[in-house]
Amino acid sequence: MPGERMEFSDMKYSSETNLTNGQKNKQGCYVSTPMGFLMLLLALAIAVGVGIIVHFAGNGRSVVCQCGSADVVPSDPQKLMAACKKQVMDGETGVCAVCKDVTTSPTAEPTTPPKVTDVRIPTDLEPILYTIELQPNMYEGDVKQFTFDGYVRIKMKCVRPTKQVTLQIKALNLTESTLKFEAISGQEPVISKTEYDHEREFVIFHLSEMLVKDRMYSIEMRYVARLKNQLQGLYLSEYKRNNQTVYLAATQLQPTDARAVFPCFDEPAIKAKFDVTLVRKPEKISLSNMPILRNETRSNGFVADIFETSPKMSTYLLAFIVCDFEYKEQVTKRGVMYKAWSTPAAVEQTSYALDVGVKILTYYEDYFNISFPLPKQDMIAIPDFSAGAMENWGLIIYRETAMLYSPRVSSEGNKQRVAVVVSHELAHQWFGDLVTPSWWDDLWLNEGFASFVEYMGVNHVHPEWKMFEQFVVEDLQSVFNFDALVTSHPVYVPVNHPDEINEIFDRISYAKGASIIRMMRFFLGEDTFRKGITKYLKRKEYDAAFHDDLWQALTEQATEDGKSINVKDVMDTWTLQMNYPTIRVTRANANTLKISQSRFLKDPTATDPGKFISTFGYKWDVPFTYTTSSIKNFNQTDADVTWLKKTQTNRMVQSANLPAMGDTNGWIIGNVMQYGFYRVNYDDQNWKALIRQLKTNHAVIHPINRAQIINDAFNLATSGDLSLEIALKTLEYTDKEKDYVPRVAFNREVDQLALMLRKTPMYGAFEAFIKDKIMGIFNEVTMNNTGATHLESYIRSIVASMACDYGVTQCIDESKRLFRQWMQNPNHNPINPGLKSTVYCAAIEHGGVAEWDFAFDQYNKAHVAAEKSRLLSSLSCSTETWIISRYLEWALTPSKIRKQDGLSVVGYISNKPIGQALAWDFFRNRWDDIRRDYGGSFFAFTSLVGRLTKTFNTDFQLSELQHFMDTHPNQGSGTRAFQQAVEKTRVNIKWMKQNSNVIKTWLSSLGL
Repeated sequence: MPGERMEFSDMKYSSETNLTNGQKNKQGCYVSTPMGFLMLLLALAIAVGVGIIVHFAGNGRSVVCQCGSADVVPSDPQKLMAACKKQVMDGETGVCAVCKDVTTSPTAEPTTPPKVTDVRIPTDLEPILYTIELQPNMYEGDVKQFTFDGYVRIKMKCVRPTKQVTLQIKALNLTESTLKFEAISGQEPVISKTEYDHEREFVIFHLSEMLVKDRMYSIEMRYVARLKNQLQGLYLSEYKRNNQTVYLAATQLQPTDARAVFPCFDEPAIKAKFDVTLVRKPEKISLSNMPILRNETRSNGFVADIFETSPKMSTYLLAFIVCDFEYKEQVTKRGVMYKAWSTPAAVEQTSYALDVGVKILTYYEDYFNISFPLPKQDMIAIPDFSAGAMENWGLIIYRETAMLYSPRVSSEGNKQRVAVVVSHELAHQWFGDLVTPSWWDDLWLNEGFASFVEYMGVNHVHPEWKMFEQFVVEDLQSVFNFDALVTSHPVYVPVNHPDEINEIFDRISYAKGASIIRMMRFFLGEDTFRKGITKYLKRKEYDAAFHDDLWQALTEQATEDGKSINVKDVMDTWTLQMNYPTIRVTRANANTLKISQSRFLKDPTATDPGKFISTFGYKWDVPFTYTTSSIKNFNQTDADVTWLKKTQTNRMVQSANLPAMGDTNGWIIGNVMQYGFYRVNYDDQNWKALIRQLKTNHAVIHPINRAQIINDAFNLATSGDLSLEIALKTLEYTDKEKDYVPRVAFNREVDQLALMLRKTPMYGAFEAFIKDKIMGIFNEVTMNNTGATHLESYIRSIVASMACDYGVTQCIDESKRLFRQWMQNPNHNPINPGLKSTVYCAAIEHGGVAEWDFAFDQYNKAHVAAEKSRLLSSLSCSTETWIISRYLEWALTPSKIRKQDGLSVVGYISNKPIGQALAWDFFRNRWDDIRRDYGGSFFAFTSLVGRLTKTFNTDFQLSELQHFMDTHPNQGSGTRAFQQAVEKTRVNIKWMKQNSNVIKTWLSSLGL
């Protein structure tokens, strides 16, 4: 599941359920200890009330007798019960009115309690078949509280004798009078006691008799829960159709929210089959993982859609949707019915995703030599979704920007994003769905593989996009920065608490996972890699896997192909320890290279927290490749790999083709095409030879390695392993650079320099340098995007963006002219889609409230999700403090900005010079709201912390950050992000102290 590239409340680990046994509950209505006896006296009355609830649930109505806030305490439990009963009798739906009358008082930030770690469910019982029925109750009137009614029956096999049935549960109000336990044969125990462990999210049913090994049993129950717009579990979404609000229900169950929809064994390795029934109003439709088998009309007029039995699968991959959407369809060559769903107004925008999806699904079937195992594949774009997309088996759910594409409105970037996300999610149908990691510590087996294989799928459909070149800047170089910190983590990382699970939905699991898989594919060779992957998938299909299962399959295949590689020995060094090496390359003599490795850290003096101890001493098995100015071989294979093993302190590489030491123009490049997950450093003589080659004829060096030279040089300068002066000189040739990948590398390093220099006296001279490097190319590509190819459009977009950002007058004036033209005729937008982001931002930055209000009005009117997203980002470009302050408030106001986009807006603002301080203050002031509503939102929450603090480079800013962390210790799933922010700030402070004079001298040498 990619987040937002892919962008993905607070996952409180106590259930929201106000359960009928009267136990204290942190998130429902709860009572103090002195009230306990009173609650016991009320137990019978509450049970009667629940019975009434069940009665009315059968008529499509239900009530949840709980309050919504963790710090709300009802002053009179009898009043609560009476209000609930009256509300049911009045036929209303929602939360009891008494909750609205209870006042709250501000509380101090609580001390963070120790997190439970033993959250794994007992495995004495194995689920065989779930029978699930769900009825979302959505009323298109004025009622603002919604519920859903549920029923589950679990058929189970006893694996070890036990007297307990333990299920995972969250935010569900069980109707205990409906509890039923049965033995399929033999003696029939009864439930003697029900116990709730809120901290672990368990419900434990104690039985009267010991269950017998290998016998079959079943447990069933009914329940009711809130249907909220929290973007987790089964949740409420809405959109406008003909100016009327239309509601829909959708799911996001990964990683631990299936338990918030039905009591279950909610762990990835505990697979079972599922019989699903969704109950809906006749005007709606329903979707789940499997095709509909039949429909039934209920006595209350509702329709029950009964779905075919699923294959054996994990709970987090289930999906349930009730909506009024429409679809387009195709059939693959192997007969899979493929449908693309959206709101009726957007259904024409599904054509591209559908076409790409059909082609890529077929390609994967051929590549893996495994047919797609389900009879249908649905994809659906919904208005509110926390992630970019979710790989539910047979029913992939997308954020609208990740699936919808309109040729006249969407840019080439939007088009590529749709293709990439579709490819990523389809890869999951094999990696994650067919074969699932046995626990979340191997999340990278899902996300790393999907993040690499997505490039294969898109490359199959669009080879002209050069996706494997783009990989280097999109994934490898981007995650290098993340993994250069002592606050990083290994690819394989022990996790227990859901906060910890959510933390690892990060760039390490996705981008580093993808990068080391790409490296492995290279050193094994494509044919061995492909056959080994097929062996792994077929061996573990419909089952759960550990990473050693993959290593075994690949090693066996390598042996069969005559290659002596122990994949586990190699890959353990890349998955079981964090960070990565720098390979130092020097000439020992005219015909010999000396290579050695060391751990790369942005700050080598940083204190290692010791949380993840390397058993390899931060040494890796490194597949080393190189070329030289006399060889110039950038098309290398696994046969060209020289291994530097973790047990070697250095390695002498013999070659008769190395340039003579006396050749002052000779150069060496290590890590050809940057297949390896490592940086390369050289002596100054070689760096200077590379810089001379770039200035003389940069095209001699492959674009990937040109990007590598820039990226490695600046990061080695940050760590102190290379002088910043040499790194700066790698930029001096870039006025001639027209290839996309090295231009992205150039832009990133320049932008980082700008962030550090923005508040210093040197910024004016630095800006003049960038203008000099961009003007020639800007004048050549211009702002006319007509007839451009995909990558030409990309080049034009990034060149224009940089030109406007750094004050090129022609860019700013043209942007203002185009935007005024649009304002004069709002029904005709004259701006090319590939340049919209640049034009919108420049016009708003250099305009006033009229431009801002016009853009916000266009955001509200836009019918293409990509256009709405573009406008949201551009609205952050205003330089009016009051406008940005208003925009920040609107970011957390769902009536203004959809909840899924709230943190993105704060992040956009934090990227702007005037917005950074405002966003940081806003974040601190609204911390409680943000943590509650977005704490479990995967990428969105953690990436915001990084965005807010990425410009911090002073001791004062570090003290502010540290003070906030000290006074707000409960950081939930953002804990690691805050730790990384501190480390990055220290790196920036050190960089500023060491390099300010170097930059000043360099700029002076250029006459600036």
